[in-house]
Amino acid sequence: MKKATLGLLLLVIGLTAHTQTWFDIGLKGGIGTSFWYNKQIFDDQKIVHKFQPGYTFGGKFGFNFIQEHQITFDILKSSFSQDFTYRPEGWTAVSDARREFTIGGLDMLLMYRTNRNGTYFEIGPQWSKYSSVEYADNGGDFITPLEPADLVNKSNFGIAMGFGGYIFGTDNFGVSTGLRFNYMFNDLASSDARDANFPIFIPKESTNPTNNLGVIFMIELNYDFGYLVSPRCGTRGKLFVL
Repeated sequence: MKKATLGLLLLVIGLTAHTQTWFDIGLKGGIGTSFWYNKQIFDDQKIVHKFQPGYTFGGKFGFNFIQEHQITFDILKSSFSQDFTYRPEGWTAVSDARREFTIGGLDMLLMYRTNRNGTYFEIGPQWSKYSSVEYADNGGDFITPLEPADLVNKSNFGIAMGFGGYIFGTDNFGVSTGLRFNYMFNDLASSDARDANFPIFIPKESTNPTNNLGVIFMIELNYDFGYLVSPRCGTRGKLFVL
């Protein structure tokens, strides 16, 4: 029994000696766009979605294990927008009316990431808390007596997925870029907002949920620290991603 225990201990030590484990911290940010999908609105040919820019920035903390695998936690301040053009009842202007929304908040993501040959793939859950809502509509005021902040649910849950590549750096510092997609599962509209033409006119009594789909170009600056073994056992590959 003692020999078996000693053999298992030596095996674990041997495996650990060849496994590179470390932590990293970083800054990250990006620009992109989003699309609010509601089937009833999407099927209405009189309502046109207009893509608008969005942004995100913040920090990350990562735990790297078995060289190619990593768990990261991101905290990001973000903003995303959606505009619609439409023709309200009685509208006589040549150009369509325009309704605009901008929502800001905080995103928290727990991601699994795999790194191979200078590239990465990541996936994980996203939780967002919305703190600000801006609204404008030159076709009239359709939300009073609600305030803009009352239009959306205060938080949302979804999934994020991304991929990209390592650009340049040193043994402890690196810069990478990539694309990240996210899809939010819960209805963006609050219960009160669905009765106030949010996000825009829906003629049916029963309304479909409005789900946000986003895509963003990300850039990361990472610093590695806390190596449990020598970092010489593996080095990053370099890949230029345009």
